Order: sequence, then structure tokens, then C-alpha cells
Amino acid sequence: MSRAKIIELDDTNTCEICDNALAKYTCPKCQIRYCSLTCYQSEKHLQCSEEFYKSCIEDELAHETNEESRRKMLDILKRNHLENNVDDSELDSDDEEVADIADRLAGVDLDDADQVWDKLTQDEQQEFIAFLKSEDVTKLIPSWTPWWSHSSKNVEDVQTSSEYKKECPQLLKIKSFHEISKKKPANCVKYNLINVVAAYAFATRYFNGEHHDFCKEVITCVVAISLCLKINQNFEDFETAVKSVEFQCTESDWIVADSENFKLLRDDLDKILKGPGTSEPNFYTLCALSDLHTLLSSSLINKDHKTSFSKNFPNDHFPEVKLESKNKIKSCLKKVEYLLSFAKDHTM
Repeated sequence: MSRAKIIELDDTNTCEICDNALAKYTCPKCQIRYCSLTCYQSEKHLQCSEEFYKSCIEDELAHETNEESRRKMLDILKRNHLENNVDDSELDSDDEEVADIADRLAGVDLDDADQVWDKLTQDEQQEFIAFLKSEDVTKLIPSWTPWWSHSSKNVEDVQTSSEYKKECPQLLKIKSFHEISKKKPANCVKYNLINVVAAYAFATRYFNGEHHDFCKEVITCVVAISLCLKINQNFEDFETAVKSVEFQCTESDWIVADSENFKLLRDDLDKILKGPGTSEPNFYTLCALSDLHTLLSSSLINKDHKTSFSKNFPNDHFPEVKLESKNKIKSCLKKVEYLLSFAKDHTM
């Protein structure tokens, strides 16, 4: 197995904020090199980072025009304010302040982000920025429940309840393995399949279930961390196939992952390979490969799709990322089709 590269720090790759770690990122605004989110949010970089968060808020508000969005923003402000003021004697005044915010925003055109921002007091602006910079901001992002989460302990449950299948990717029309090859598959094929499915599971989690909105980026991620797809590498056992994905994640210049991500990856992979139940053990594996095939096909024909996320966080935040070429995608499509036929006729 490959060993991690030992990189010596020098003036060209050292974090310019802490001056003590490898700089993996560059601020798109001021071009300073930094190593982590902690350094990005540090006092030394505070003015630039605050401008970035303010811009994100303004951009988001510019796209939030309905009453539901107005209510959501007020709820966020209220929750953050109450969490910082837990004295019961102050709750009445808190409610009055939140009502005051509602009154101030009542006649504001939410398409005009500058108007909304100007209506907030300086304290409210700082609280909102601090909230976005804290770990609590993750509470605003709905956690994606993967389609492979359902499992049944007995055959009757799977056969009588197929509601979970409505959430699963649509299966492609798959040829049997003997139709595409007269040779018996090598032992490495099933481990190559595991390497590819593990990369797919990680990427879909990494994009929080929005992988079809960013199919080109997702495919770039999958190919980057699956050496089976990237360089046609074969794997001889389960552990090597999975650890390879984990290692490629840590080696990446733009993928950020830790032990918690890898623990979740192994749990996801286990669920996919086991399937929803003993009567259809390969169903989730076929779904995963079918979905990957759809993503590959879409990335060949889809133009860049600008969503609210991509407008707030455009690709120039990751200048290192180079999208896969059409020839590479076509090669991956053939590989996935082969693995689909294998999975159809062989129990994992």
C-alpha cells in the first residue's frame, strides 16, 4: 500500500496565519494561504472573513422572497438571541426585541439584501455572523438521510413493505454477467466494486444528498478517491479497498475528512452491501451503481447548474479542482456497467 507523503514546510506552503502548518487553502478574497477553518476565522483574518460571511448572508437573503423564508430568518435570530440570554426575567424583553425585528423587516424588499442588512442593528449583525461562524450553524442545514438507511430483519417485512424503494435510485436495465463476458470474473472484481461503492457513499454524504445538483463535482470526487476508477487499480481484499478510499480523501487538496467521516463511511458501506434484507441482499448495491451511472451520464451532458449554494460558494473557492474529461467519464461508465452486471449475478 502507498505511504503518506512527507511534505516539508517552507515559505511557499506554510500557513500565513499560524505559521505552523501546511497551507492547503487560499482565501479567494485576499489570497492569503491558510491551513484550516480555525485560522480562516482567526483575529488576524477577521475583517476579510467577516466580509465573506456578510456577503453570504446578503446573497442568501437575496434569494429568500417568500413568507416562509422571512419566518425562518426571524426564528434563527430569535433562537440565537434566546440562547445567549437565558435569564427568565429577560424573556419578555427578548420577545419584544424579536417583534421589533419583524416590524423592521415588514416593509423591506427581501430581494434587496442591502436593505435587509441595514435594518439589523450592529449587535444583531454581529450575533448573526458569530452564529454562522459557530458550530451551531450546522443546525440550519437539514441532515440528509441516505436512501440505504432502511433495513428489515425478516423476509416478510421486505416483501410486504416496499415504501422505502420509492426513495431509492431507479435501477437501470442490467445485463447478466454471462451476456457481457464468457470468462469467470477474477476474485478482485468484488473488491474493486467495494472500492467504487465506498467512494460513491462518501461523495453523496460529502455533498449532503445534493449530489445530483453537483454531478460534475461529485464525479470528480468519486474518481479522485476510487483508484479503481482513477487508474484501474485492482484490490485483493476488503480492507485494502476501503482504506484506499480513506487514504485518497486525506491526500486530496480539497476534500476535508476525518475519523468521524470514515466511521460513517464504513457504516454506510455495510448497509449498502447488506441490502434492505436477506431476500434482496444486492438491491442497495445495484441502486448505488445505477445512481453512479446516472451521475456519470448526467455529467456528460449537463451544463453548470447554478443553485443558491453554488452562488454563495462558487468553484473559485476550490481552484485546484479539475473536472473529469469526457473520455475519462466514458471510461468510468463502462467500468460501472461491468460492475452492475457482476453485482446482478453475484451476492456480495
